[in-house]
Amino acid sequence: MSKNVENQVKSESSIGMIVSLLIVVGFLALFYLDPLELQVTLYKVLVLLAGLVLAGFVFFKSPQGIRFNTFLKETKIELRKVVWPTKDETIKTTGMIMVAVVIVAIFLWIVDAFFTWAVQLLTN
Repeated sequence: MSKNVENQVKSESSIGMIVSLLIVVGFLALFYLDPLELQVTLYKVLVLLAGLVLAGFVFFKSPQGIRFNTFLKETKIELRKVVWPTKDETIKTTGMIMVAVVIVAIFLWIVDAFFTWAVQLLTN
């Protein structure tokens, strides 16, 4: 019995997603096939944007859209808790990383030169 209910809930929750995808595909087809013979590109773009807004509205009213909206709100709350580095900290850290990259590059160049010398010594 509970599996029946779960399957029904899953099918109902995916209907909004499917409808919004069909709206997007339909308006994209309308944009490219141009059955209304809208010669002006501005009108075609406005019709496409209206379709995308309609699809977004349908999506955000579906259960997936509601969950996505909740996720976005929670993400915004979490981003407020982040302690961002100051400009000076960012510049100093970037400088240290650049120096470390140069040091590692020189080290790898020396190791490569050594192995090249060793291989030439063995092959000659």
